Amino acid sequence: MQALDRRKVLIDEMQRLASEQKHCAACPGHCCTSVANSMQTTPIETQDVLNYLRESGRWNSDLKEQLKLNIEKFRLDHIPGNGRRNYLRKTYDCPFFAGKNLGCTIPKEVKPYGCLGFNPSEVNESEGKSCSSNQKILAEREESDPSENETNLRLTNLHSLWWDKLPLPLALLEAEKSGL
Repeated sequence: MQALDRRKVLIDEMQRLASEQKHCAACPGHCCTSVANSMQTTPIETQDVLNYLRESGRWNSDLKEQLKLNIEKFRLDHIPGNGRRNYLRKTYDCPFFAGKNLGCTIPKEVKPYGCLGFNPSEVNESEGKSCSSNQKILAEREESDPSENETNLRLTNLHSLWWDKLPLPLALLEAEKSGL
């Protein structure tokens, strides 16, 4: 299944909400900053973002340095637990958030599932108070591709990954280090 296909149900829901004026345009992006962001990605989500960054020419030494600084600033590499599902989430500023007016610099076709599933439920949301993760639509997305768990396991074994989910900046650098 292609990256866009794995995200279709989430993107469709975002578009439906936007047609009802329930979107992120009026918000400063609390969910993308350390105010509320604790996004973690699986190997396949990380691979999708990494492939996009490589194909678009953005995967370079400047970006890698920015990711390292982000990891250091928010201590994302100080991992309580073993990197498996029991990992304690830490908040951090997403390095791909370009501020309120510019938003996310990662296209929705490869954006992490949790980002796509986190939306406002009120019109003209400006403070993030009505925003939440739509667990129903995230579960529907997961059910749409029953082989995804196997794909994540295959990637984990093939590249000797020690993690199931990590914060995006750390996941990207770990993925590159392992040859993902």
